[in-house]
Amino acid sequence: MSTNEVQNLSDDAGAANDSAAPIRQDGPDAAGSALSVSLGYLGVLIGVFVIVLDTTIVNVAVPAIQRELNGTVNTVQWVVNSYNLAFAALLLSAGAAADRLGGRRVFGYGLVLFATASLMCGLAPTPPALIGARLVQGLGAALMLPTALSLASHLHPEQRARGRAFGQWAAVAGAATVLGPLVGGILVDTLSWRAIFFINVPVAGVAGVLLARNTPETVRHSHRFDPAGQLLGVVLLTGAALALTEAGHAGWTEPLTLIAAAVAVLAAVGMGLVEHRAVAPLIPPGLIRKPGFAAIAIVGLLLSVGIYGQMFVLTLYFQGARNYSAWLTGLAFLPFAVTTTIGPLIAGRFLGRNKVRTTLLVGQLAGAAGTLLLAMTDQDTPYWILAIGLLVLGVCQAASQPAVAAAALAEAPAEQAGIASGVLTSARQVGSVFGVALLGGLVSHPSRFIPDMHTALLIVTAAFVIGAALTVVATRTPARA
Repeated sequence: MSTNEVQNLSDDAGAANDSAAPIRQDGPDAAGSALSVSLGYLGVLIGVFVIVLDTTIVNVAVPAIQRELNGTVNTVQWVVNSYNLAFAALLLSAGAAADRLGGRRVFGYGLVLFATASLMCGLAPTPPALIGARLVQGLGAALMLPTALSLASHLHPEQRARGRAFGQWAAVAGAATVLGPLVGGILVDTLSWRAIFFINVPVAGVAGVLLARNTPETVRHSHRFDPAGQLLGVVLLTGAALALTEAGHAGWTEPLTLIAAAVAVLAAVGMGLVEHRAVAPLIPPGLIRKPGFAAIAIVGLLLSVGIYGQMFVLTLYFQGARNYSAWLTGLAFLPFAVTTTIGPLIAGRFLGRNKVRTTLLVGQLAGAAGTLLLAMTDQDTPYWILAIGLLVLGVCQAASQPAVAAAALAEAPAEQAGIASGVLTSARQVGSVFGVALLGGLVSHPSRFIPDMHTALLIVTAAFVIGAALTVVATRTPARA
């Protein structure tokens, strides 16, 4: 990416006022053509693909990293966890920054930071150096993911086009989640574990060029910064993510788990007190007080608990109870993978017809049905029954993920699109960590894995049903696109 193109990502900074009125707006017409808008959004989607890919691609490289860098198991685990923790910690602040500084600018900063950190990861000589680079990589990803949603909304103001855009966003994120272990395994086996980081650099470069040349800046609002609220938000999310991660590995009564949980609770209390008195709070009270938005954020959290926690449990089931190899386990998830990659493109058409609530409700009910079917299986269940359950579960992911994003942004005022995206993304990130920690803890005893798996999946079924009930009760009228 050239210096001029990087500069182009961060131009047009307007002078800040104390009001919340927009400073300037370059609508999608400024892109010149539909082709230009498509190319700009392609840059956004490529950026989303690489940051979601990096949440799973590193898992398969952990043994190779441990061998080459002579790290301990605990140290190498932090190569994975440091990215997720940094990712979760900055999401709220990133959303607020996008509202104030512009979505394209913040996304561009995140892209440059992510690419630079990826290069640092690939060159890391020791485990601490790699962990530090992964932290920076997670910060770059946090700047990009919530901003991508507001850019999708900005580039596609027409209802049908916006629905399709959200479907494409969810399809790309779903494909990256599924392809992570496969792509990582190929790169590690054929080249080196360092290749999984080096490959991000040219891909991010392509995304940056497309973004800089084709994407107009979003509306910028002169919100005041809330340093105390942002700091406490970072501490809260970091503490919560660390507590949940450690609980999944070491248990809920371990000192580090308890300390991190206590820090998160204290930060939450402190944030409540500070935000109550703040002139310009990090999370606008009017946004949280809207029943529709609050319900959608909870639904997003429950979806992540159910999907990501269940994927973790089912991976253990295939490899432990059924003795599948890692490669065969990947093939076993194929019905889910295909549905989560293609399904959002179909769901996007329904979103474009103002069927947001209906699409979200159908997705959650499909999740409950698929999970209930999987909860009735054991180690001898024919695979075709499992395939049906995974296929229906894929319908949940395909329909719910774009619909929950569309519903959240529909409930938020235009000037708060960034922070709304940040709140939703934070809820989903914490939900995914909590799902793995909670359900992973439930199935931690090999001698009773199958009955514990049944309990875990019944909990997930209940979570989907609760989410569907919230969708019906809190969004009584169809959410506007």
